[in-house]
Amino acid sequence: MRQLLGQEFEEFLFCYENDKYQALRLNPLKKGLQGGGTPYIKDVCKEPVPWAKDAFYYDKEERPGKHPYHEMGVYYIQEPSAMSAAAVLAPKPGMRVLDLCAAPGGKTTQLASYLMQQGLLVANEIHPARAKILSTNVERMGITNGIVTNEDSGTLADHFGCYFHAILVDSPCSGEGMFRKNPEAMEEWSPENVELCAARSEEILDNAARMLLPGGTLVYSTCTFAPEENEQEIANFLAKHEEFSLVSVDFPQFEKGRWEWLKEEQQKETVASEIEKTMRLWPHRLHGEGHFVACLKKAGQLPDYESGNTKNPSPNTNQTEAKRSNTKQPDAAQRKALEEFVNAALSQELADWIVQGNLIMFGEQLYRLPGEAPSLRGIHVLRAGTHIGEFKKNRLEPSHALALAMGEEDARSVVHLSGDDARTRAFFRGESLCVDGEQIQGADKGWCLVCVDHMSAGWGKLSNLQVKNHYPKGLRRELG
Repeated sequence: MRQLLGQEFEEFLFCYENDKYQALRLNPLKKGLQGGGTPYIKDVCKEPVPWAKDAFYYDKEERPGKHPYHEMGVYYIQEPSAMSAAAVLAPKPGMRVLDLCAAPGGKTTQLASYLMQQGLLVANEIHPARAKILSTNVERMGITNGIVTNEDSGTLADHFGCYFHAILVDSPCSGEGMFRKNPEAMEEWSPENVELCAARSEEILDNAARMLLPGGTLVYSTCTFAPEENEQEIANFLAKHEEFSLVSVDFPQFEKGRWEWLKEEQQKETVASEIEKTMRLWPHRLHGEGHFVACLKKAGQLPDYESGNTKNPSPNTNQTEAKRSNTKQPDAAQRKALEEFVNAALSQELADWIVQGNLIMFGEQLYRLPGEAPSLRGIHVLRAGTHIGEFKKNRLEPSHALALAMGEEDARSVVHLSGDDARTRAFFRGESLCVDGEQIQGADKGWCLVCVDHMSAGWGKLSNLQVKNHYPKGLRRELG
């Protein structure tokens, strides 16, 4: 870095003497959050992150990860520089979007906030353990149009073909932008690892190019400062893929990519002017750990993506294939149990959305596929849209994912708690609750949606002013 930055190096090095900047993004998918938020949110969210919508810095004294709102998916805690890539891609509702290297889920959940439950969001992670974390975060944020897969990029490219309107590749990198946040990244760094990461990114980008529709947008990002993984990587990609060109994006906080850091054989006049359209976020120039972002456009006319007008170009993903690929569909007895549950517990609108949707079974688990879902046969899927619930004997037990995707208007019975009520913390510990009649809205018996400050937290079962807790055992914890 001293060699690359020259006189700028001392300023760069000095910034690491200070604490890292911490930020969170409010979740616009969370029903009940609209309208400015609660007093707690207003106290914590004071200074906006300028390049990301609904994003705010918070003071290090705050502990939003220990607040009930975090468990409810009201916000996602994310390093502020890392919010840049999804902000540059900024997909439109109705698009089919792929987050190719998605764990732990910050960029996936940010992309979902642009789609607003419309279109399709495929989030992929090659490492199984990290893919499970990704799936958990997709659930926590109440995303209903998301599919989580656990595959390598080549397998996905073979499966989907030319399919997506927009793709994000936040490539696995040497992680120099993680040094302050994660000191272990320093131990893993080496020049050899930089070269290894660059080669891996080249393969991932090539496969991403195969999956992008003509006219589509591909955003490549890393959290490293290494030119081999950034400017040089993009120059190599452009040389191989003449159908792609870089797009200038107007974010005044970001600096231009450094064309002078290209390899000597890459430093042609045309390439240099293009490379300056890439973007660098420097930790000594803005409030974040640093990032590199490149926005690439594929030549051609982008197919229509407005809801209801999409035409699926891939032979792997027509409706007949999609139906054949379902592991199985609910049988008559399961359909009856489902209808009994939705008619008793859910609003008519939500009940119709579930019952009339494309339902599939994984074992005894019931999922509703997104409306634009392709065939999933032959790829490893961790989450196939919205998890509705699990069949146990002749009844359906609703899932936590369904609760977090709901608002109080979606349930026939609601128990209202406030954020400062001791019973709220007890609920997240898994304890049963005693409530009074004024806290109950709707039916006073059966499945109820437990809401905190008018936002969903999970399921309970009401009987005689007692709420039996159905918060998932694996998620129960002591909150601050």
